[in-house]
Amino acid sequence: MARIKRLSAVAAAAFLASCVPEPSPEWFSADDLRPPAVASWGPTGPSELVIGFDEDIASAEPGFASYPGPAVASAVPGDDGRSVRVTLDGVLAPGAAYSVSGVVADAAGNLSGFALPYWGYNPDPPGMLINELITEGSATHPDAVEFYVAEAGDCAGLAFFVGSPSDYACRYVFPPLAVAAGDYVTLHLKPQGAADEVDESAAKDESAGLDASAAAWDLWYRGGDGALPGKNGAVALCSSPRGAMLDAVAYSERFVDSDTAYGGFGTTALRDRVAEIAAAGAWAASDPPRPEDCARSTGTTSTRSLCRFSASDDTDSGADWHVVPTRGSTIGAPNSDEVYVP
Repeated sequence: MARIKRLSAVAAAAFLASCVPEPSPEWFSADDLRPPAVASWGPTGPSELVIGFDEDIASAEPGFASYPGPAVASAVPGDDGRSVRVTLDGVLAPGAAYSVSGVVADAAGNLSGFALPYWGYNPDPPGMLINELITEGSATHPDAVEFYVAEAGDCAGLAFFVGSPSDYACRYVFPPLAVAAGDYVTLHLKPQGAADEVDESAAKDESAGLDASAAAWDLWYRGGDGALPGKNGAVALCSSPRGAMLDAVAYSERFVDSDTAYGGFGTTALRDRVAEIAAAGAWAASDPPRPEDCARSTGTTSTRSLCRFSASDDTDSGADWHVVPTRGSTIGAPNSDEVYVP
């Protein structure tokens, strides 16, 4: 057994040696022993992605790969010196999940290997706004979020976060779905598992699950419990799971003096999520943010949803939002401008 283990170790060492680039004689400067670190990455076109690093890159080593295909045609340092431009031998499917791997070296010969997830480039994303939230769902009106389409496009690869992109309870990546200006898209966050909960892509009346609408595109989150935080939470919509933040909403019934330990937010998580969407320019807030900066959620129920005012100019602030009266929720249809009065 000892001999077998010895041979296995030798074979493993030989295999690893065959995968490591041949060191250059001028490498391994004693002045720099830190390898480059990935700082950013993502597609920049239908057949290209760029990976950014925190220092200059001297070379992209042979063996870059993308999975599943298309194959990598070339990987070369970018003109800025701190990136690698990866060209693919084919076109990415918009919104589809991929991974890219490779090894780079800096001028001192430090090697850095990586494997990174990314999503296919979408050349025609729509302009969408978060428009209505059912945050206190019931058995007959489960948690859901409605989006309003301001500009036509394809939803493939858009990402919705219950939370913020760096700290979320759940994430939903949109499938390919061509939408027109004026459309409504409803993401049902707590499906029942029924056969008629169909992700619509061709017709708006394909689905017949709870709160499905024949006038809106209905989609269903299938990743487990997608519940929205009841009266104190934050949500965000991004161009991709690692893309720019397109819209966000922070909502709360709390005040700055509700909890001195967390700036009034009740938890570190909510405080930091609101700070993140504010830093991204997707929500107007004080510095540091306060619960008073959020949309007021007092009184929300399964039929008293949190709605954007129909005449809102999208100021990315709590002033755009209100709670509708009992049975005033219009998920999948134009919002009511009636305001709930306790």
